[in-house]
Amino acid sequence: MVFQSKIDKYYLYVLISAIVIIGIACVLPLFLDKQIDLFGILCMLSIFFLTVGFLLWISFSISYSFQENHLLVKTGPFKKRVQYIEITSIRPTKDIFTGYRILSSMDAIAISYRSGLMGELKISPKDKDAFLSELRARVPAMKVN
Repeated sequence: MVFQSKIDKYYLYVLISAIVIIGIACVLPLFLDKQIDLFGILCMLSIFFLTVGFLLWISFSISYSFQENHLLVKTGPFKKRVQYIEITSIRPTKDIFTGYRILSSMDAIAISYRSGLMGELKISPKDKDAFLSELRARVPAMKVN
């Protein structure tokens, strides 16, 4: 079963702001430099489109899928596997700026697990109730706060 990440307005504002700043940093030099050649223009525009494309890819491809033995969290080229037997507890959180997070909404949940560097993964599934039901079915010993 696959769940998509919830995307809220705050996240979209941050994403649009980042794209505008990257655009200014890449396009403004094209207007300020009087002696820029075609190669320089192509390099700056390539940097802009590749960077924005990557940001959009990782922003809109966030998914959480239940596999046989683990929860798979993916965004763009990045993946995180959390074994069900490692999960200890789950709790709602608004603290999305710290820790290991793969989310796009402030309405998030924190999954605590035994292994890993941080020991906690913050996610924001669109259908939180269905996600929690599925997780409870796979991890019955998990504490729910």
